[in-house]
Amino acid sequence: MKKAVKFLYTIFFLLIFYDCSSGLINEETTNPKQYILTIKASEGGTISPDANGIYNEGATLTLTASPDKGYRFNRWEGTDNDSRPNGCGAPHTGNCRAAITMDSDKDIQAFFEKIK
Repeated sequence: MKKAVKFLYTIFFLLIFYDCSSGLINEETTNPKQYILTIKASEGGTISPDANGIYNEGATLTLTASPDKGYRFNRWEGTDNDSRPNGCGAPHTGNCRAAITMDSDKDIQAFFEKIK
């Protein structure tokens, strides 16, 4: 009888331990790391989309810098490909794209300059 009780206690303990440990594993996989993205444009242009916010780790975004009339794109800061957004050399009079992969908090800025 004592062996049966010990056996049941052992099974009970293992079931509780397994349930608790599997809950921790599930919690980690359902709550990915999140990072803050802050974007801003200098005078003379805009960035689209307005993507300021919180993103899961690994999320990828493409931002487009668009100069206003009389301005040209100069450079990116804080992107995965600063100063060379998808082959768009600076300075550039058209729209320029930049890739972002969320692996940390990011502060992204697009700079524009007045055309002389």
